[in-house]
Amino acid sequence: MLDTICLITGPRTGANHLMSLGDNLAELKTFPDLFESLAERIEPDSVLERAAAEAQAGRKRVLAFKLWHDTLEAETVERMVLSRPGVRVIFVVRRQIDAYVSWCKAIELGQWQGVDTSALQLTLDADDFALWLDAQERWYDRWRNWLNRRFLPCPILRYETDIDQPAEWALKRFASAAAQVGVTLRVPAALHFTGLVKQDRVRAAADKADNWPAFSKAIVARGLEKRAFGYPV
Repeated sequence: MLDTICLITGPRTGANHLMSLGDNLAELKTFPDLFESLAERIEPDSVLERAAAEAQAGRKRVLAFKLWHDTLEAETVERMVLSRPGVRVIFVVRRQIDAYVSWCKAIELGQWQGVDTSALQLTLDADDFALWLDAQERWYDRWRNWLNRRFLPCPILRYETDIDQPAEWALKRFASAAAQVGVTLRVPAALHFTGLVKQDRVRAAADKADNWPAFSKAIVARGLEKRAFGYPV
């Protein structure tokens, strides 16, 4: 039975970058898009079996994949994914306003990698953002509670401090989180792959929207500012 790491995450958290860095690890096989196909969503157990077989064929002893809130039904995740022997959970999060704005840019351009989105200015919608917050927080909260009820560890990797860092540091933080759930990953002295290239060079969310003053006022009026500039868990 392979050790399996499930990244409970959301869009634009840096989880794909983290898994791409995993190509440096001799023990690890990553599957960033394991459940992307609608047909494969029907039988997640068989999808995981195929992934395990592929990892073993490559002489790997650990596999990793990610789940978003709308990848699979929550009941299916619990019954057919997280309850499988050998599955461990790590949370990957990002400050919510930044994840949302990055997601909106990717949706607007229809490009998720390899395209510079720095110049794009968005018109942000406070109602849509409120729905985003609710969906992300419900997702993370469900699995935090699930882990807590089973007295299982819940390591958290944060985009700002653990992932948007030099590749060596990000990989070491990933290995440290894996160790918290009982999986040993050995980080090599030199990396042959430094991960994905960041699409957006603009740092402040306020500089990415053409209606930031109105949007900011709207989220304050809704009492969302603390959640917006915090994490979902």
